[in-house]
Amino acid sequence: MPNYCFKCKRSEDEEAFRRCSNARSKECQQAHWGVHKPICRPYNLNEVWGIKISPNNGGAQSEHFQHELVRENHPIFHRGEICPVTKRCGIPLIIYSTGMYRPAVEGNEIAVKLRIEASDAFAPLPWQMADHRECTVIRKDRKPLTKELLETIYKFHKKILSYPLLDKGWAPWQGLLNPSVWQMFAMEYYLEQNKTGRVGFDWFFPPVC
Repeated sequence: MPNYCFKCKRSEDEEAFRRCSNARSKECQQAHWGVHKPICRPYNLNEVWGIKISPNNGGAQSEHFQHELVRENHPIFHRGEICPVTKRCGIPLIIYSTGMYRPAVEGNEIAVKLRIEASDAFAPLPWQMADHRECTVIRKDRKPLTKELLETIYKFHKKILSYPLLDKGWAPWQGLLNPSVWQMFAMEYYLEQNKTGRVGFDWFFPPVC
C-alpha cells in the first residue's frame, strides 16, 4: 500500500494523513470513494482486480469498462496474451477473449487496439476476425487495474497509431513505445480529465508501473 494519498498527495508523516477504512483523510476518502469502492477488498494472492471490456466501437470508454475480480481459475492465467505495446511502456497487461475462435458478430475496438503488435501496429489476425463480446484485462504484476488507467492506456494506443510507421521523420514509430513517452502522455491526459472534473483522474503519480 502506498504511503501517500492519491487524492491530495499528503504523506503519512503529515497530521492530516489517516489510515482509516482503506482510505486516507476524511475529505479525500469521501471525494475518492466512488472510484475506490468497486475494488475495496482485502489483498488476496489468489485474485486480482481486472477490467471486463464490453463490445464497442471505441466511443466513451467508461461505458464499456466494468471491474472484474479475477480468480486463479480464470483462463486468462493460462490462455491470456501479453499486450506488446503496454509491455514496452512498463505496464505489462494480459488480455483474454472468450470469443477468440468464434466468427465476429460484435466488435471490440478497445480490446483489439490494446492487442496491437509493437512491430507493425496491427493486432494478430485472430484478434481482428474474432467475436470479442467478452474480453478481460489484468496487470501481469497483479496490481489492481483501474478504469481510469486502462482508459488512458487505450487513448495512448490511439495516439501513437496516428504516427507514421515508416522510419522517416523526426523519430521511428517504435521509438515512441517506451516508458518516458507513455508517462508524458498519461500525465497530460490525467490533467485534461481532471480539469473537466472527472473523478479518478485526481493524480497521476509517476511512474505508474
